[in-house]
Amino acid sequence: TESSRPPQGVEVGFYAGGTQTRTTMLSNGLSAAWEDGDRLSVWALASDGTYTLANQPFTTYGINGSRGFFTTRLDAGMPEGTYTYYCCYPTPVSVNGTSVSFNVPALQDGKVSGGADIMIATPVEHGALTAIQDMDNQSGMSMEMNRMMHQFRFWLPEGYNPMAEDIKEIVVTMPQEIAGVVSADVSDPSAGLSLVKGTNTLRLALAEPIGESASFE
Repeated sequence: TESSRPPQGVEVGFYAGGTQTRTTMLSNGLSAAWEDGDRLSVWALASDGTYTLANQPFTTYGINGSRGFFTTRLDAGMPEGTYTYYCCYPTPVSVNGTSVSFNVPALQDGKVSGGADIMIATPVEHGALTAIQDMDNQSGMSMEMNRMMHQFRFWLPEGYNPMAEDIKEIVVTMPQEIAGVVSADVSDPSAGLSLVKGTNTLRLALAEPIGESASFE
């Protein structure tokens, strides 16, 4: 039957990440981890100047410490050759060539999840991505992600909480716009982000309320 036929095409994947380049803060506020369901977008520029992959979505297949393994299913295998790969997290809301736009939400949960973090990989030259044989085989492509956003950490010193209640919400107002639509070039992470349209107020409805602590750690 149609439903029992095996999926067509080929599944390919690669590793992405690094010690400081993951997507959601853990409870200690000092480290982070990839999450199931994280999605990346990937471009593969062939030597003839054409794109074999363009804004191709990859999703988490497995998580290994500081790195995530991401996969996608292609209709057919990539032709042999050397490619320049670009990658960003999360998947952009709009794309024009290698120019991409993201939405930095004005309401966040304090965990930098849900697309509140933006990362662009350092471009990598590599051969065609081939069918996955073994996720533990680390001879395939790996990309280093660069964090494009600043992150702030708040803490409440002991003895400075006259209300004796955990902080559940924080509103941050800056002189400049800090949330909204931002643009970037996935081929050049060093170029940073440009704010296209936004607001200078950010509201944190904390997923983990902040209580008194003896130290910043």
